[in-house]
Amino acid sequence: IDLTAPETVLRGTHDDPTNQAADTFSFSSPDGSASFECSLDGGGYVACSSPASYPSLGEGTHSFQVRALDLAGNIDPTPASFEWNIDLTPPETLLSETPVDPTNQADATFSFSSPDGSASFECTLDGAAFTACASPASYPSLGEGVHTFQVRALDPAGNVDLTPASYEWSIDLTAPETLLSGTPVDPTNQADATFSFSSPD
Repeated sequence: IDLTAPETVLRGTHDDPTNQAADTFSFSSPDGSASFECSLDGGGYVACSSPASYPSLGEGTHSFQVRALDLAGNIDPTPASFEWNIDLTPPETLLSETPVDPTNQADATFSFSSPDGSASFECTLDGAAFTACASPASYPSLGEGVHTFQVRALDPAGNVDLTPASYEWSIDLTAPETLLSGTPVDPTNQADATFSFSSPD
């Protein structure tokens, strides 16, 4: 006579949230002769074996439960369970503060955000590798010329904005020259005076 229900052990769960639509669960029981039944998202229990795979799940919250059954017909009354969220949507990235273009300031500051309040960010300047950053991001003592800043949001599920927010601007630290090309005669008996001038810029 066996009146003891078998235990169910769930192994190999994944990150929560995740951007993977396919999921696989591994499980076992200390009762080596036990069989198993699985349930996905509250559906009925069906016979299953480890590992149990579920391909092409949709976005949203999912739940998995598995229970062991022994040869005497005892069923684990406390199935092993796991609840997780699938997020397949990349976050958006918004730029809210940028330098003036063109500017004579060698320092640049950028402010940015995402509608996804849980997002983190990566930035790049002038084609360098993306690195972790936070808003506002400041870049001091930049050189003259054209510069490009990009920032992308990342959500906790691992989705990355595939269209980073981008801004291009020009730093000009060189003062222009001024040329006088037409002036009044000196001395003159004319009460009106006209001056012509230009700049190589």
